[in-house]
Amino acid sequence: MLIERKRRSKRAGQLALGSAGRRKGGSDAPRAKAARGVRELRTLQGLRTIFASARLFDTEVRRTGGISGSQLWALAEIAGRDGMTVNGLAERMALHQSTASNLINALVERGMIRRLRDGADQRVVHLHVSAEGKRMLLRVPGPHAGLLVDAIRRLRDRQLDELGAALEALVGIMQRTAADAAGETLLGE
Repeated sequence: MLIERKRRSKRAGQLALGSAGRRKGGSDAPRAKAARGVRELRTLQGLRTIFASARLFDTEVRRTGGISGSQLWALAEIAGRDGMTVNGLAERMALHQSTASNLINALVERGMIRRLRDGADQRVVHLHVSAEGKRMLLRVPGPHAGLLVDAIRRLRDRQLDELGAALEALVGIMQRTAADAAGETLLGE
């Protein structure tokens, strides 16, 4: 299916470039405009693929485990750092503290994790995975952090830097909306 999409995308690019061919004595502007249009559409399709893949993975996690992909990621982070705090989880997942608290509340309600107050400072709450949470991690297929986080972690340093710079530029263009969305989960839970 991916190969077929690439063929269609490549063919669309060839058609767009071919239809904007250069006339005798004409400029390269129509060709450059068509080439840019193809790149824009390819980029848009890539973003759609990323979000559709994330939604499909979240649907599979919900079907298999009965929790969201974000909750599964939070559960895996807590399991990997037993005793972490709410702020520690928020930092690990690049979320607002309140969003992390909502994920934790959902996991506590489902019996996946326990909250224990710190002996020395009662204001500090440590998070621990329960036996049910450990069973969930064994039952639900990975990557537990989700497809997008897993893919980002697999990028080479240079790719990650280039992607970060491109996303920073895109976010800058979309600044008003982006400011409201920062720190939220991918699917807005």
